[in-house]
Amino acid sequence: MNLQLQIVSKVKRLRLEKGLSQSQMAELLNMEKSVYARLETGKTYSWAKYLEELLVVFEITPDKFFEDIGANVVINDSNYPCGKNANIENLYSKNREIYEKLIAAKDEQIAFLKSRLEKK
Repeated sequence: MNLQLQIVSKVKRLRLEKGLSQSQMAELLNMEKSVYARLETGKTYSWAKYLEELLVVFEITPDKFFEDIGANVVINDSNYPCGKNANIENLYSKNREIYEKLIAAKDEQIAFLKSRLEKK
């Protein structure tokens, strides 16, 4: 299973564990139900845009969310050093780095927007 499918499958599983419908999730994330449905089925990569909100809804830390993601990812790239179908055992640290960079970028954008509002 590729990384995208692992993530959206986990989102769906966590939603079901919380007893929430797709409509309820869409409302919590302030989006249309059809947009959420595409997110959960892997037809879009927008889960990354909503990662922080998803973690809040699911009451889960990034560490817990990503702990079992990436264990069975297959890379279909003949240029990859280990061959065409190399399994990735653990993407945890890479996912954590990306998450931290996304959060830092969000914080910078918020600070910038606040400074713009204060100047008005």
